[in-house]
Amino acid sequence: MYKRQSLATAPTATARWQPLAPAVQPLPACTICTLRRPPHHATPAWIHPAPGLPRAMICTRHQQASSDPRQRIPLDIRALPELTHARPTRQPPTAASLSWAITITTRWYDHHQHLHQRWRTRLTQLTAANPHLTHSPASPALTCRNLITYPETLTLAAALDRLPPHPRTRTQQTAFLHNLAGRLHLTRLAPADHDLLWQRLTTR
Repeated sequence: MYKRQSLATAPTATARWQPLAPAVQPLPACTICTLRRPPHHATPAWIHPAPGLPRAMICTRHQQASSDPRQRIPLDIRALPELTHARPTRQPPTAASLSWAITITTRWYDHHQHLHQRWRTRLTQLTAANPHLTHSPASPALTCRNLITYPETLTLAAALDRLPPHPRTRTQQTAFLHNLAGRLHLTRLAPADHDLLWQRLTTR
Protein backbone atom coordinates (compact mmCIF):
# COMPACT_ATOMS: atom_id res chain seq x y z
CA MET A 1 0.00 0.00 0.00
CA TYR A 2 1.29 3.47 -0.91
CA LYS A 3 1.23 6.19 1.69
CA ARG A 4 0.02 9.55 0.46
CA GLN A 5 2.10 12.54 1.44
CA SER A 6 0.45 15.78 2.39
CA LEU A 7 1.53 18.99 0.71
CA ALA A 8 3.07 20.07 3.99
CA THR A 9 5.37 17.04 4.21
CA ALA A 10 6.14 16.55 0.51
CA PRO A 11 9.74 17.38 -0.43
CA THR A 12 10.29 20.71 -2.14
CA ALA A 13 11.21 20.46 -5.79
CA THR A 14 14.43 22.27 -6.64
CA ALA A 15 15.87 23.02 -10.05
CA ARG A 16 19.52 22.18 -10.50
CA TRP A 17 20.61 24.09 -13.57
CA GLN A 18 24.03 23.32 -14.93
CA PRO A 19 25.69 25.58 -17.50
CA LEU A 20 26.60 23.89 -20.75
CA ALA A 21 30.28 23.40 -21.42
CA PRO A 22 31.54 25.84 -24.07
CA ALA A 23 32.25 22.93 -26.42
CA VAL A 24 28.54 22.08 -26.70
CA GLN A 25 26.93 25.51 -26.47
CA PRO A 26 25.08 26.72 -29.58
CA LEU A 27 26.48 29.53 -31.71
CA PRO A 28 24.66 32.55 -33.16
CA ALA A 29 23.23 31.83 -36.59
CA CYS A 30 23.60 34.00 -39.69
CA THR A 31 21.25 36.96 -39.24
CA ILE A 32 20.39 37.10 -42.95
CA CYS A 33 19.53 33.39 -43.10
CA THR A 34 17.12 33.91 -40.20
CA LEU A 35 15.56 37.08 -41.62
CA ARG A 36 11.80 37.13 -41.03
CA ARG A 37 8.81 39.28 -41.91
CA PRO A 38 8.40 42.23 -41.78
CA PRO A 39 11.32 43.01 -44.10
CA HIS A 40 14.67 43.86 -42.58
CA HIS A 41 13.71 42.50 -39.18
CA ALA A 42 16.03 39.69 -38.12
CA THR A 43 15.22 37.46 -35.18
CA PRO A 44 18.30 36.22 -33.29
CA ALA A 45 18.71 32.47 -33.58
CA TRP A 46 21.14 29.89 -32.29
CA ILE A 47 22.42 26.78 -33.99
CA HIS A 48 24.51 23.80 -32.93
CA PRO A 49 27.65 23.15 -35.01
CA ALA A 50 27.80 19.87 -36.85
CA PRO A 51 29.62 17.24 -34.78
CA GLY A 52 33.07 16.22 -35.88
CA LEU A 53 34.12 19.60 -37.33
CA PRO A 54 36.06 22.55 -35.89
CA ARG A 55 33.79 24.71 -33.77
CA ALA A 56 33.09 27.44 -36.29
CA MET A 57 29.85 28.27 -38.10
CA ILE A 58 30.41 29.89 -41.50
CA CYS A 59 27.67 31.09 -43.84
CA THR A 60 29.39 31.16 -47.22
CA ARG A 61 26.36 32.77 -48.86
CA HIS A 62 26.15 35.82 -46.61
CA GLN A 63 29.75 35.77 -45.33
CA GLN A 64 28.95 35.72 -41.64
CA ALA A 65 30.56 33.45 -39.08
CA SER A 66 30.74 32.66 -35.38
CA SER A 67 32.93 30.43 -33.28
CA ASP A 68 32.11 31.22 -29.66
CA PRO A 69 28.80 31.55 -27.76
CA ARG A 70 30.07 34.78 -26.19
CA GLN A 71 29.79 36.35 -29.64
CA ARG A 72 26.18 37.42 -29.40
CA ILE A 73 25.95 38.22 -33.11
CA PRO A 74 27.76 36.64 -36.08
CA LEU A 75 30.90 38.24 -37.45
CA ASP A 76 31.28 39.93 -40.80
CA ILE A 77 33.98 37.95 -42.68
CA ARG A 78 33.76 39.64 -46.10
CA ALA A 79 37.36 40.84 -45.69
CA LEU A 80 38.53 37.24 -45.14
CA PRO A 81 37.66 35.20 -48.25
CA GLU A 82 39.91 32.34 -47.10
CA LEU A 83 37.33 31.57 -44.40
CA THR A 84 34.44 31.18 -46.83
CA HIS A 85 36.60 29.11 -49.19
CA ALA A 86 37.67 26.72 -46.42
CA ARG A 87 35.44 23.70 -46.26
CA PRO A 88 35.79 19.95 -45.76
CA THR A 89 36.49 17.89 -48.86
CA ARG A 90 33.98 15.44 -50.28
CA GLN A 91 35.45 12.90 -47.88
CA PRO A 92 35.55 14.65 -44.49
CA PRO A 93 38.58 13.96 -42.29
CA THR A 94 38.34 11.17 -39.78
CA ALA A 95 37.46 12.03 -36.20
CA ALA A 96 40.95 11.04 -35.00
CA SER A 97 42.76 13.23 -37.53
CA LEU A 98 40.43 16.15 -36.89
CA SER A 99 40.92 15.86 -33.14
CA TRP A 100 44.70 15.91 -33.60
CA ALA A 101 44.48 18.85 -36.02
CA ILE A 102 42.36 20.94 -33.65
CA THR A 103 44.71 20.23 -30.75
CA ILE A 104 47.80 21.03 -32.84
CA THR A 105 46.54 24.30 -34.34
CA THR A 106 45.21 25.41 -30.96
CA ARG A 107 48.66 24.84 -29.45
CA TRP A 108 50.32 26.67 -32.35
CA TYR A 109 47.93 29.58 -31.91
CA ASP A 110 48.37 29.83 -28.15
CA HIS A 111 52.17 29.57 -28.36
CA HIS A 112 52.60 31.81 -31.44
CA GLN A 113 54.12 29.08 -33.60
CA HIS A 114 54.48 28.58 -37.36
CA LEU A 115 51.41 30.53 -38.53
CA HIS A 116 51.39 33.25 -35.88
CA GLN A 117 51.86 36.19 -38.24
CA ARG A 118 49.06 35.03 -40.56
CA TRP A 119 46.67 34.43 -37.70
CA ARG A 120 47.55 37.74 -36.08
CA THR A 121 46.76 39.53 -39.35
CA ARG A 122 43.49 37.61 -39.62
CA LEU A 123 42.54 38.65 -36.08
CA THR A 124 43.31 42.28 -36.89
CA GLN A 125 41.10 42.08 -39.98
CA LEU A 126 38.26 40.51 -37.99
CA THR A 127 38.33 43.15 -35.27
CA ALA A 128 38.51 45.95 -37.86
CA ALA A 129 35.43 44.59 -39.64
CA ASN A 130 33.60 43.94 -36.34
CA PRO A 131 34.25 46.87 -33.97
CA HIS A 132 31.89 45.41 -31.36
CA LEU A 133 34.49 42.72 -30.64
CA THR A 134 36.71 45.23 -28.87
CA HIS A 135 33.88 46.06 -26.45
CA SER A 136 33.27 42.45 -25.47
CA PRO A 137 34.35 41.36 -21.98
CA ALA A 138 36.09 38.35 -23.53
CA SER A 139 39.25 38.77 -25.60
CA PRO A 140 38.72 38.51 -29.38
CA ALA A 141 42.00 36.56 -29.49
CA LEU A 142 40.21 33.85 -27.51
CA THR A 143 36.65 34.00 -28.84
CA CYS A 144 37.82 34.09 -32.48
CA ARG A 145 40.52 31.42 -32.17
CA ASN A 146 38.55 28.56 -33.73
CA LEU A 147 37.49 30.75 -36.62
CA ILE A 148 40.96 32.17 -37.21
CA THR A 149 42.57 28.73 -37.35
CA TYR A 150 39.69 27.10 -39.25
CA PRO A 151 41.24 26.87 -42.75
CA GLU A 152 44.56 25.51 -41.51
CA THR A 153 42.84 23.05 -39.17
CA LEU A 154 40.96 21.50 -42.06
CA THR A 155 44.12 21.39 -44.19
CA LEU A 156 46.08 19.71 -41.42
CA ALA A 157 43.32 17.18 -40.70
CA ALA A 158 43.19 16.15 -44.37
CA ALA A 159 46.99 15.78 -44.43
CA LEU A 160 47.03 13.65 -41.28
CA ASP A 161 44.58 11.28 -42.90
CA ARG A 162 47.20 10.60 -45.59
CA LEU A 163 50.00 9.76 -43.19
CA PRO A 164 51.81 6.52 -44.03
CA PRO A 165 51.41 3.78 -41.44
CA HIS A 166 53.60 3.72 -38.35
CA PRO A 167 56.55 3.28 -37.97
CA ARG A 168 57.49 6.08 -40.36
CA THR A 169 60.96 6.52 -41.77
CA ARG A 170 62.79 9.82 -41.62
CA THR A 171 62.29 10.13 -45.37
CA GLN A 172 58.52 9.72 -44.98
CA GLN A 173 58.41 12.28 -42.17
CA THR A 174 60.41 14.79 -44.20
CA ALA A 175 58.22 14.26 -47.26
CA PHE A 176 55.07 14.74 -45.17
CA LEU A 177 56.34 17.98 -43.66
CA HIS A 178 57.42 19.29 -47.06
CA ASN A 179 54.01 18.52 -48.54
CA LEU A 180 52.16 20.00 -45.57
CA ALA A 181 54.25 23.18 -45.71
CA GLY A 182 53.17 23.62 -49.32
CA ARG A 183 49.51 23.09 -48.45
CA LEU A 184 49.79 25.64 -45.63
CA HIS A 185 51.65 28.09 -47.91
CA LEU A 186 54.76 28.02 -45.75
CA THR A 187 58.28 27.98 -47.14
CA ARG A 188 59.36 25.50 -44.47
CA LEU A 189 57.88 23.51 -41.62
CA ALA A 190 60.32 22.09 -39.09
CA PRO A 191 58.55 21.30 -35.80
CA ALA A 192 60.64 20.90 -32.67
CA ASP A 193 60.64 17.68 -30.66
CA HIS A 194 58.05 19.09 -28.24
CA ASP A 195 55.75 20.22 -31.06
CA LEU A 196 52.50 18.24 -31.09
CA LEU A 197 52.79 17.75 -34.84
CA TRP A 198 56.17 16.06 -34.41
CA GLN A 199 54.74 13.91 -31.64
CA ARG A 200 51.96 12.85 -33.99
CA LEU A 201 54.51 11.91 -36.65
CA THR A 202 56.53 9.80 -34.26
CA THR A 203 53.65 7.94 -32.57
CA ARG A 204 51.00 5.55 -33.79
